[in-house]
Amino acid sequence: MRYLPPGVERRRVLLAFASLWLCACGESRPVEGTGGPVDPGAGGETCIADDWCAGAARVVVSPSQQHVDGIEEARLYVGSKLQQFNLGGFGINPLQNLPSPFAELGAGLTQPAQQTAHESLRYGEVEHTHLRLLLLEHAGQRVVFVTLDAIGAGNLIQDGLRAAIVEASCARDACVESDHILSGQTHTHAGADLQGLWGGVPQDWIDNTLYAAAVQAVAAAIDGRRRARLSIASGETSDFNNYRRPRVNPADDADPRLALLRVEHARGGAPIAQLLQYAAHPTSINEDPRIPHADYILGAMRRLERRGGVGLYFNGPIADASPSGGQCGFDEPDAYERVRCRGDALADFALRQPARELSPGMELRSVTATLPVTNPFFVAVAPVGAFNRYYDFTPTLVTDIPVLGDIVGEVQTEIGQAPTVAQTLVTRVTLGGAGGVEIATIPGETTNTFGEFIRGLAAAANPDATVMLFGLTQNSFGYILPEEEFSYVDASGDTGFLIPFTGYEEFVSLGPLTAPLLRLQAYLPLFDAEPLDYVPVYLRSCVDSTASDDCLIAELARDLEYVQDALSDNCLAAGGPEAFCTLLDPQTPLADLCLSAGLLPAEFCGLLGDGA
Repeated sequence: MRYLPPGVERRRVLLAFASLWLCACGESRPVEGTGGPVDPGAGGETCIADDWCAGAARVVVSPSQQHVDGIEEARLYVGSKLQQFNLGGFGINPLQNLPSPFAELGAGLTQPAQQTAHESLRYGEVEHTHLRLLLLEHAGQRVVFVTLDAIGAGNLIQDGLRAAIVEASCARDACVESDHILSGQTHTHAGADLQGLWGGVPQDWIDNTLYAAAVQAVAAAIDGRRRARLSIASGETSDFNNYRRPRVNPADDADPRLALLRVEHARGGAPIAQLLQYAAHPTSINEDPRIPHADYILGAMRRLERRGGVGLYFNGPIADASPSGGQCGFDEPDAYERVRCRGDALADFALRQPARELSPGMELRSVTATLPVTNPFFVAVAPVGAFNRYYDFTPTLVTDIPVLGDIVGEVQTEIGQAPTVAQTLVTRVTLGGAGGVEIATIPGETTNTFGEFIRGLAAAANPDATVMLFGLTQNSFGYILPEEEFSYVDASGDTGFLIPFTGYEEFVSLGPLTAPLLRLQAYLPLFDAEPLDYVPVYLRSCVDSTASDDCLIAELARDLEYVQDALSDNCLAAGGPEAFCTLLDPQTPLADLCLSAGLLPAEFCGLLGDGA
């Protein structure tokens, strides 16, 4: 039988348990507010049809000790394995679908969680991981924003989460449509592996902790809805991120933009929820022992929740953004304290930005994009079941065929997959109408340059609107790199993916066609843009002048210069003869030779070294 999101009967059981949890304040998975379990809807005005209405909740999703110790699960019809709670981001273990003793071959490649949560002595609290949820409603239309402290989540996990939220909302006569749920992951590298690349997590945690938390959170948010007012604050800062990709173009940098959506009680202004978006990889927690943790996001959320309400965090275009900044005001902080200080400072910066109120009004549009899977690594590990129970790469044209779809689904779930295509929702949400807020989802991790493309579309469609980009939302299909930046080879010699001279981001992606196809199938249609008006800048700028810095010719020259510079440095570092290594230097006088050959444009030759 094909693996699908939890069935109706299972979700009814979850709903029943969620009702018991909501009535039992302080149980193991409480609905949390600042300071502990609270009624999320306490106080405030009753909702009215023509105004904003909102409710929010957060629920602990830290694994139990049983999940950390491991649960025996069946594999390949012939055996079982001890499925432990693996964390994503460091190492690699694509053998999670194999039974013992073969499963043990991958166990040494990653370190699973060794504790359920970090206990901070300085702050006197257990720093849990969370699922956080905001329900917005206007004129009978509802949108749910949900974030999870996890490295990412495959499309099967996303489908299961949405199914649980839809059924729980309908059980309370406040149905939320599946494509009106924006499901994102914070991308903490100390979060649950819901992609299968690092060994996965117990299915029991997925069914009875994660999905149950989603049921519990949406039920609490619906029950706690109150009349609200919305405002948006935005600013720019590079204090909390750095550029981390090979800087072929000196102008490339990480996205400095930050936005904070404030949802407050209509009367009194107390926070219901605050939704923060910035771009910085949460990669700073990799301690021994390994413990599930939200990284700097925990500090940011604690700062936002200081006045009450629920904080949510969506990472933006983070493919090229590493974390930075956030100094503690005390001596010798440990890794957990440092990231908490970073998050606190980031949220504090956001709270200091001026805000403007948003008029009531909400629109949502979604499209489905179909993306080919061409990455050689993904193609290699999928047949051994690396993505089983997390992703389904079967085309819907096949799965919709009676009988055959079930057979293929069974094989792809229990044995292995032959990945061909990935399908994903891409969503645009407009809040506050003209000049309000434009939200666009990104089904993975993209660069600032691709983010700029989306921002340009949003600015043309809705001038003066604040743009928020939600990365790793609706799906987590790895890195999404513009075609002009995509290269499996990194001439700097860095060990990007397992071996030197490899590009890490490229090998953890669907392949080079992802960005151009998302551009054509998703973002241009969502923003009603004409394709010819948005020909990539590296082609469009050549029409005006082939000497333009943005023209493809200049891109090729910069690539060549970067390769020469990297090879020259590596040659000298390896002890090579200076006379030979300097021949690789980008200032080697090749311009005249290039011009005399007459095979390349003069503009290209002029960008080569002239010996000066």
